[in-house]
Amino acid sequence: MLPELHESDATGRIAEIYAEIRRFSGVPYVSSLQRYLATLPGVLEWAWDALRPAMASGVVPETGWRLARTVRLDAAVPVAPATCRRWGLDAAGLAAIRNIAANFVRVSPVNLVTGACLSLLLTGAAVGGGEPMPADWTPPDPLPPMPGNVAPDALPGDRRAVLMRFATEVDGEPFIPALYRQIAHFPSVLAWLADALAPRLAAPATLEKGAAFRQAARDAAPAIVARLPGLPDRPPPDGETVRKVLAAIERYAETSPEMTLFGNFILDVLPPTPDG
Repeated sequence: MLPELHESDATGRIAEIYAEIRRFSGVPYVSSLQRYLATLPGVLEWAWDALRPAMASGVVPETGWRLARTVRLDAAVPVAPATCRRWGLDAAGLAAIRNIAANFVRVSPVNLVTGACLSLLLTGAAVGGGEPMPADWTPPDPLPPMPGNVAPDALPGDRRAVLMRFATEVDGEPFIPALYRQIAHFPSVLAWLADALAPRLAAPATLEKGAAFRQAARDAAPAIVARLPGLPDRPPPDGETVRKVLAAIERYAETSPEMTLFGNFILDVLPPTPDG
């Protein structure tokens, strides 16, 4: 629940950046990481001007998607179609949940690689000297829109308690990854997910897979940064702002592998339709 500049409130240069983020990420929305950066004066503009060549060329997105292809939890037990019907899911509801998961599987790896690159830039990494960026890349068609993030405070107490089981912390503030805030539109599914994922969140296998994915993104970042043509002419963010940005990036470096793992988990275990 970090502060955000919502897409509907974006104007001018921020609105232009938001449109490009959606296009190059292949999703119909702007991640809360970028929406948070937009609340810090000048930060999103500086970061986007620096990293846009790596996004527009497909280098950042394709790197993230390549690294994410094998990020799977072990021993995922399929959910029976009868269970989906007991949850009250019709074909449209099931398609909406699968689409939510697919959006996060697509955007989370991009955030992970973007954050790794931005961290290097904010801590003084040099740019230039690497292989030129590709000149021709076509982003994938965007996935369908999602229903929107549920506000925890708008939920009844019992449903809010379930959602808060997924809460973590960024710079002293509570933070709930948007995957769960989206699925909160489907209370029975969120409750199932909380129970299904609770024993996996801190399981050694889950932590190892997430750490390996996170490290792979960090290992890929220096070569991407070296391919950037340069940095913006204006000064970078000040020290306190850099601290805040790095704290947010670090939290996303924890949650982005989780979103990829659990987004793939949802896609792997839910049937395509209530009839199987």
